Formats: sequence, C-alpha cells, structure tokens
Amino acid sequence: MAEIEPVDKSTLDEEQAGETLAPFLRSAAGQAMRTVCVVTGASRGFGRAVAVAAVQQYTCSTAENGGKTSLLLVLVGRTEEGLRETAVLCEAEGPVEVSVLAADLGSMDILDLTVDRLLDAALSSKTVDTSAAAPAPAPAPAPASSPCSVVTSAPQRVLLVNNAASLGSLHSLSATRLSTAQVRSYMDLNVTSCMVLSNAFAVECGRREIPLAVVNVSSLAAVQPFDCFGLYCVGKAARAMLHAMLAVDPAPLAVRSINFGPGIMKTAMQAQIRDSDRIGSSAGAFLSDVVWKKDGAIPTHVSAKALFEVLHDPIHKNGSYVDVYSVRPEYAPPK
Repeated sequence: MAEIEPVDKSTLDEEQAGETLAPFLRSAAGQAMRTVCVVTGASRGFGRAVAVAAVQQYTCSTAENGGKTSLLLVLVGRTEEGLRETAVLCEAEGPVEVSVLAADLGSMDILDLTVDRLLDAALSSKTVDTSAAAPAPAPAPAPASSPCSVVTSAPQRVLLVNNAASLGSLHSLSATRLSTAQVRSYMDLNVTSCMVLSNAFAVECGRREIPLAVVNVSSLAAVQPFDCFGLYCVGKAARAMLHAMLAVDPAPLAVRSINFGPGIMKTAMQAQIRDSDRIGSSAGAFLSDVVWKKDGAIPTHVSAKALFEVLHDPIHKNGSYVDVYSVRPEYAPPK
C-alpha cells in the first residue's frame, strides 16, 4: 500500500480551506450522507443545546441534491440520566440514532478506555452499546428502539464538539495558594482529556480518510484575562492553542477546527459564578449588570445554532477563535 503524503495545512489557501468544509455542507448527489457527531458535556446546558441543533442541522432534506442526512449522535457526560434526557429531546427533533456514554473525562485512570469506546461508537460499523461506564465490559445490545443501541454504517464525516469543561477554583493567583492536586485535577478534565480525545479522532479519522471537524467550546477568557479566573483562563487558552494546532499540523487529511465562544448564557456554570463571593470586580460587575439584571444572556439554543453557522462558513479561518456575537450581534452586551 502506498504511503499517504501528509498535507501541510499551514499552506492551505482559501479555496483549499473551502474544500475541507465541503463534506460538512452537502451530501453526495442523490445519496444520504452518514454523519457522526460526538458531543462531550452533553447531559445539560450548552452541550445539550448543541446535540439538539446537530439533529436540526444534519437530518433535514437537502434540496439541491435530493439526499437526506443520516445522523448518529454520540453523547458523553457524567450523568446517564441527563444524557438520556438529552437523547429524548434529540429524537423529538427528527430521525436520529443516539448513543450515550456516562463517563468522567477527568478520570485519567480510565481515559484511554473511555476514548477507545468513543472511537468504537463513532467509527465502527458494528452494533455498539456505550450506555455502561467506560471500564465495564460491553453489555448485550439493547433493542433497536433504545437510545443507547445504535447500528451504524461507515461514517462519511465526523464532527467532534469538545464542550465538557469546568470552572475551577475562583481565586486570585497572586493571593491564594493552589495545591498541585487542584491544578492537576483541573487540567486533567479541561486540557488533558480534550487533547487525548481530539488527537485520537484526528489520527483515526485520518487513517480511515474520513473528513473530521473539531469544535472547541471556548470563551473570551481564552484570549483575555479576568481577575480571579486564573485556572479557567489558563485552561481555555491551552485548549484554544490545541485546536489551532489541529488546523496547521501536517496530517493525511486536513481537519476543520474552530474555537467557538458561545457567549454569556444562563447555565449552571454562570450561576456558579453569580453566586460566588470570590470573583474579581471586572467579571463580577459585568455579569451582574449585563446578564442577571438586564437579562442580556444569549439563549443556549441560539448560540448552538450559531456554532454550526460558524463551522460551515469558510470566511472563518481554520483554527481561529470566533465569538457568537460576530454572527448574532443583536445579543452582544452593551459596551
């Protein structure tokens, strides 16, 4: 077998960048296109909204070619109950197969097993049941009607949405000591697991010549410091660079990568920020005035739909950071 010559994506021009998007914009003429969408942190909040938006995006009829997208959703989160609730919402939106995996991506002792099970669920052409925790042996397949039992065919495009994240300790890095365990635990979930998962999908999709797009759910904190958000800002900055690297590293098949800032949303994380008495003046005043008093938060479903617009628009440079307010300016906080 001839060796595939790696593509140096740092030299891709706009036309070539558009070609990397083509598999995500249309189906082959007269044929259904098999899409696999993996969403981490899908048991609630923005991850749930992204999963629902994926069904709306990839299961509609395609007028220009008469094809219909066939979608497999692979949902990852810490609580199986929350994942099943997300699955029910997704199935109500349209024809979709859903597989769920209840797992803690911050558990380093089983992370490789978890990633292997996700790869099997997303890329295998066999029946896969991922409803059990990662280290447990795969149980017998559930009935076809179960949201956790999926009979897949070979995917023609894969989308990985790295959404799982945590806020971390809200302290001043210049005034409060952090333990090694605190830092390691935060980085394990927010950086290490994201890097291992993204690397695995990039390598395996490239080896199979399956087009891959990776979205990092990012934040303005990735490019701008906020007082008392030290761990959060450092973690977001590291993830942003990881996804920028996916866009330029040589690979058998170019990867579409976007860092997407979903904006200020009324989620559990934002409630945690609001209720904290440790956040600094800049972030605290901003959130209090803009979000909680003036109801300036952007709805999660609006931001999720904008994510797909950004992903599919070649005007956005591969690997770049794109804020939701650039495509939904009506929700932008007042300056």
